[in-house]
This record gives sequence, structure tokens and C-alpha cells, in this order.
Amino acid sequence: MSRRMAMTRSCAIPSAVSFRPFRLLTAVLVLLILVSLASRWYAAEVSLPRYCAEPEATLHRLAAVISEERPAGDESRREFIVAAKLRYLMPAQVDERDGEYLQRLRVYLEEQCQ
Repeated sequence: MSRRMAMTRSCAIPSAVSFRPFRLLTAVLVLLILVSLASRWYAAEVSLPRYCAEPEATLHRLAAVISEERPAGDESRREFIVAAKLRYLMPAQVDERDGEYLQRLRVYLEEQCQ
């Protein structure tokens, strides 16, 4: 019997260690907020300024990405991929037509690039 009691005591969780879900949830929530803030900062400070060099060319490529199946043809697709990233950074609103979306992007880029 003493052997059985010894095994029970060795398998028991020490009383000093306890699970604290509030601390875990708080840590996860803080991490999610930090990731969200970091991604917004990166989009505003690093990604969007790339489009300020040639905003009209970027909008033209984005219009091609939206409307054509293979906008680059057999040429390099890098510029079209960069333009398509703009669609990810600033998505179209619900029921917004392509022309309205491109105009809204044009105004937004003009404001951001000044």
C-alpha cells in the first residue's frame, strides 16, 4: 500500500502550479493586438509608399489585374503582383464597381503621397 501511495503522490500536480486561463487569454489578446498594429504600421509606412513613385501606372496595372485573365501575358508579372497587393491593402467595398474602386484608390493615393 505504501508503494501505491508513493505513486499517487508522484503523479499528483504540485499545489504551487495552477492553470490560470485569464493570464493566458490576456497574453493571447495582447499578442493579437500587437500583430494587428504592426501590420497596419507596415502597410502605412512601408507598403503604401511604394506606390507613390508611379501611382497612375500602378492603377493602370491594377485595372488590368481586375479585368484581364492574364494581364502580363508572357512578360514579367512582378509589377502586376505588386499592383495586386494594393487590392489586398485596400480592398473594394461591398457592391463597389471596378471604376468606382479605382477612383477611390486614386484619391487615396493622392492623399497619401503628398
